[in-house]
Amino acid sequence: MPYEKDVQERQYWWCPKWYWPFAVCSGIRTQHKWCYKFSWVVATGYLAVTHYEGCENGLLYTWTKPFGGIGTTYYPNAGEMCFDSSLGSNEGRCDGSPTGMEASVLSLSAPYASPIHETVTEMRPEVVESGTFDFTGNNKRLCQEGLWPWQRTLHEQSVTATVITRFGNVQWYVSGIALSSNSGTVALSAYCTWPFPLPNGRSENRVINIKYDIQTATDRSTLVLYNDPADGAYSIPIEIIATDTDTNTVYASRLASVDFCGESCDFDAAHEADLARCLKAYSNRYVEKPNLGIPSPEPQFLINDDLWKVVPTARTEIVNSLLAIMTGTFQRDPQIFTEASILLSNQINVPDIARFTSIKFKTVSDINNGPWRAGGCGCGKRLIGTIALLGIGLAVGCLVRSRARS
Repeated sequence: MPYEKDVQERQYWWCPKWYWPFAVCSGIRTQHKWCYKFSWVVATGYLAVTHYEGCENGLLYTWTKPFGGIGTTYYPNAGEMCFDSSLGSNEGRCDGSPTGMEASVLSLSAPYASPIHETVTEMRPEVVESGTFDFTGNNKRLCQEGLWPWQRTLHEQSVTATVITRFGNVQWYVSGIALSSNSGTVALSAYCTWPFPLPNGRSENRVINIKYDIQTATDRSTLVLYNDPADGAYSIPIEIIATDTDTNTVYASRLASVDFCGESCDFDAAHEADLARCLKAYSNRYVEKPNLGIPSPEPQFLINDDLWKVVPTARTEIVNSLLAIMTGTFQRDPQIFTEASILLSNQINVPDIARFTSIKFKTVSDINNGPWRAGGCGCGKRLIGTIALLGIGLAVGCLVRSRARS
């Protein structure tokens, strides 16, 4: 709300002199003003007029001034601004944060909810067992052969999921279960995997208990989940439903998946390096070569970019090699494809890698629109041109030969 105050300001007026009829005088005068303390102000110039928007205490005010240029200028922390008269009634609610300032021109008072941003924090890893496994005979695996020293490590982890909001109330869900309080424990069913016993580990569907905390601020809501290492590795969906603070109507829903790794099998550094070199050499067999023929509508194995959110930096090279192997063996060698998939799951400690992959089938239109289509700039046109040149060359050769004989 505006407040009234007397403000001393410099004013200018015309005061012609006998020696200069265009003289301008100035002086400090006291004026009665209506003042506002704006969190931010946005000025948009249209050459002849400038439109202003200002946010004060969550309420939006607008006004105009003549001239002012072209374009939009932002004034964060604008502070006190005074006017000769009141700006009148407000235009509705506004967000006083920098996010609200940047969105003001497009959405003056609309509610907002960002995508869910999640991070995993390693709280306390603990090595509880060590030994050696013999990858020979039936236990031999892709690029794993002979004696491999290992460590069994338990991981206490937390996942922090945050959504940025404006004019919204957030309700969190974990595996479809609404979290009704700011902290507690939720029981749910999950598909869990463990890397031991080697080489294949074990898996089961089980009921797990996850502790949680919810922290609510004016511009965001944060959910923190805590695992029990005994539950192994698993993935669970989390979701938010956002409702407008004024109308209580739903305006947004966001969905994400989070991964916990409660137990891992860690091999020694030397064998990990050998594994990376072997997989790199193996993947080179499947580097795609240009297809000069007309392709058939075969399915393609595709990788979602979200995979890289869960890949440890130290294992990027191994994961790249495994993806190349999986892409190359998708239809050619199901056994190698399966072994590479299992190894990838172990390397990133995610039991379900299916959500990072998809299958795309080439349609007839894809083939017709490729570089091999007749009449295009690809192989078909080049082939026709080559045949035409050979025919012309043969005809010229025959003509020259017949004249030589005559």
